[in-house]
Amino acid sequence: MKDTHYKTRRRFITGVGATGAVALAGCTDSNDSGSSGATAGSGSESMADEIVFYNSGSLEFDPGTEANIERFEEETGISVEVNEVPWSNLKTSLTTIWRNEDNKVDAFNGPTWWLADFVSSGWLEPLGLGDDHMSKFPDSLTNLVQFDGQTYMAPEFGKWGSYLYDQQYLEQQGFESPPDTWDEVLEQGEQLAGDGKAGFAFTWSDKSVFTFKQFLYQAGGQLFNDSNEPTFVEEGVEVLEFFDQLRERNIIPDGMSSLGEGGIGDNFVAGQYATVESWTPLGSRAISEWEDGRLGSARPPKGPESRATFQDTNGISVSAFSERKDAAKEFARFMTTRSSSKNNMLVEGNPSVVPDVYEDDEIQAEYPSELLDDMRFNLENAQGENYMAQPQVDDYLNEQITQALLGNKEPRAALEDAYANIERLYQDIGLI
Repeated sequence: MKDTHYKTRRRFITGVGATGAVALAGCTDSNDSGSSGATAGSGSESMADEIVFYNSGSLEFDPGTEANIERFEEETGISVEVNEVPWSNLKTSLTTIWRNEDNKVDAFNGPTWWLADFVSSGWLEPLGLGDDHMSKFPDSLTNLVQFDGQTYMAPEFGKWGSYLYDQQYLEQQGFESPPDTWDEVLEQGEQLAGDGKAGFAFTWSDKSVFTFKQFLYQAGGQLFNDSNEPTFVEEGVEVLEFFDQLRERNIIPDGMSSLGEGGIGDNFVAGQYATVESWTPLGSRAISEWEDGRLGSARPPKGPESRATFQDTNGISVSAFSERKDAAKEFARFMTTRSSSKNNMLVEGNPSVVPDVYEDDEIQAEYPSELLDDMRFNLENAQGENYMAQPQVDDYLNEQITQALLGNKEPRAALEDAYANIERLYQDIGLI
């Protein structure tokens, strides 16, 4: 069933048509068939000696990417001009550039969930990466970056959730191991909470839809079926009822709706959370700031159906309007080799998207074996899905999920409203 879902979605994306693609991507350029002076190029030009790369944020906070760019320049002789675009502005910047068929950007890194809109609009160049490159990634990840058998994004690094806990604190409270299921999170969480410490916390704030999807997959659900119809209400109710229990039993911290990725990490390292589900670099930080033996790692607590974590992966894509496609494609390939994936993990702590890297001697010398086992498990069991009109869909979900989480709306009513809004959106733009 899972393979059919992805195969159907790939065929559909290429068959949306010009009107649908423009609507989905927010493109309103009336000159659909004309050219504004920039051409997509054939990709057969001689290798350029420089490219322009749009990075999602400052390299100061992305040292793994920065280190690999330096390696690329040294080994290929191709210089990389990096445009550091704030994460919140990157998709809008790229959309504006490509609506005008501008060639000012050659490659960028961003999340897999942008691909459906970008590919349907004809803005990305197939990378031409063969099985020798792509076969090292898990099938679930490969499915997210390929459409009609062509790869449009090379997976660079992952930031899916990790389940971490304060082992010393749990032992003091009489627990030999962390919660293993949703029910145990509730049962143990009440005892673990108190004296200014929350029993459990997870990234929320602007990550609300990501968090919802992760728990939705654990409940056995998904956002859409093979016909692009929303299908998240029943399993989503289980998720929001679980969230309600966490809130009502005072297991999660007050103000959870305003806590972002940074706040979760800061408070966990400061000792304010007993257990936390957050992005993986937090594990590296806790190792460096806590004494040996304090950090514990486990697989995500099992929901009604699975322990899946959300597939949050960044990758490198090449603009269809680039006039230096060959050099940009080589950049995408180089930045996503096994050696680059390993280097990113060593430098920054981002989990590798290549399962084999977790068996590397240098990696095993750097990280506890338990943490590596959990990172690899999360990689190989992560779930995700590409869907059209992602910003609009996520806005509708976020609006309703947050109201339910804050206790202002019953879970079923919130999700049924989100369902109706998304269904109407998809009908309006001709997807269903």
